[in-house]
This record gives sequence, structure tokens and C-alpha cells, in this order.
Amino acid sequence: MNKRKVVGVHHLPRIRDFSETPSLSNDLFFLRNYEVSPLCKDFRGDIKFVGSNGEEVYAHKFILVERSMVFRGMFDVDMGKESGIVKCPDVGAPVLRSMVNFCYTADIEFTEEAPAVELLKIAHTYHIDYLKVVCEDQLVGDIDKESFCRLLMLARKYDAKLLSEELEEYFRVSFDDVYPVFAKRLCRDDL
Repeated sequence: MNKRKVVGVHHLPRIRDFSETPSLSNDLFFLRNYEVSPLCKDFRGDIKFVGSNGEEVYAHKFILVERSMVFRGMFDVDMGKESGIVKCPDVGAPVLRSMVNFCYTADIEFTEEAPAVELLKIAHTYHIDYLKVVCEDQLVGDIDKESFCRLLMLARKYDAKLLSEELEEYFRVSFDDVYPVFAKRLCRDDL
């Protein structure tokens, strides 16, 4: 993961006279170098998500409502409006942090702590459509005869259309390889 160095105010070069500022890019030097990413634990906002382990993840309402109709409805009504707290008992903080970061940057890095499957679930829950498509695209790359059943169930449960289409195509093209595994799993009780 590409980490940005966070520079404190006391480390920035001082401009003695404002007339020394040659361009807008130099004026924005502070902002570019002091940016705290939503992935950073020091990031703060006006909304607090509380994950499954009690860890807090912050965000700004105005960003979230632009990415999700669910958040818009949530913050326009009661939930989170007064308290500024959204409880997510079935989602870990790394997944919440990745979701928030995606809402800010449209950039995602799938990790062991924040896998595509978990981000697909939260994208479905909060109707973050572009994140859902990105997660589906990642999962399409994981399709093989062993993962077929699991991904098919996920695609159906979370209405993942792109993933469903790719699974159908994979099944059609690789029927001879997939069917024996698929049939064996259909007969198991612990799917």
C-alpha cells in the first residue's frame, strides 16, 4: 500500500511574505502534504462508524450522502443525525475504513483485513453502486471450479449482476470441469 507521509505544521517551510507565494500549487503545498487519509486512524469527521470490535471509523456526512442514497436517508432522518454514530456490529473497522476511503477517493485496495467479499456486502447494504461493481470485478478474477459455488451464492445474495453473468459464462464454458464439483457441493448439507 502506498503510504503518504503526514507532515505536521511545524515541519513545513515558513513563507515570510505572502508575495513570495509563486503559484496556486505552492499555496496548496500544506494541504497536499498534511492530508490525512480516511485510511489513517487519526482521521476525524462528523460521523462515527462503530465496527464489530468497537473500533471507531470517522467520515464526513457530506461525502457519504453523495455516494449513497442509504446514507442520505439515514442522515436526513434519525439514525446518526443526532448522535453522529452509526453502529455496524457485523463489520470490522478495516472494512469500514476501506469503504469510507473509497467514498472519498474512488480508490480501493483489497487486503486480508478488507477483502472484496466483505466490501461487496457493505456496498450492497449501503447501496454504494460503484464500490459494488469494483468488488464484483475483483471477485470475477477469483472464479474457478473450487470457488464457483461460494461466489454463485454471494452473487445471488447480494444481487451482484456482473459477477452472476461471469459465473454463468464460466459455467457454460467450463461445464465439464465445474459440474462435478458443483454437483458434489449441491449434495452436501453444509453449503
